[in-house]
Amino acid sequence: MKRLAITLTVLFNIFLMSCSVEEEVIVPDSYSSTIEDVTYSQLDYDIIELINNYRISNGLSSLDILNEASKEANNHNHYMVNQGAPSHDYFYLRSQNLKQAVNAKTVSENVGYGFSNAQSLVNAWLNSQGHRENIENPEVTNIGISTKQDAEGKNYFTNIFVKL
Repeated sequence: MKRLAITLTVLFNIFLMSCSVEEEVIVPDSYSSTIEDVTYSQLDYDIIELINNYRISNGLSSLDILNEASKEANNHNHYMVNQGAPSHDYFYLRSQNLKQAVNAKTVSENVGYGFSNAQSLVNAWLNSQGHRENIENPEVTNIGISTKQDAEGKNYFTNIFVKL
């Protein structure tokens, strides 16, 4: 049983990452925000509902969907699918784009890979300190979400938290 718990912990750390630290990076020309229209899947809505229910149950306010943040999340998911791996590559660019576009005060993000339903993804994020801290941040006001599948049907998730 202990071995299973350790294995699951390692897998969560491999497949999930959270990010809230800004870093300066050189951005290749191939990475640019080109997504204009935002559409949401039922899975996206389910993830937001679970996050908001969790926040409310802990005395925090619910988060409103912010289309600009979802555009950044969507663009990043396309990038991750093309790379074939979850990452926080170019987080600083997404953060800067939101600071310029909507006057965001702070930006953080959770990414994930491979989960087939909202409950398993949100549970994994809540069992990871960095992800949970992003979800539980009392200053956050808005959320952006994107879920994309690769050619093999594996889901990639980007969830962006914004304080306006």
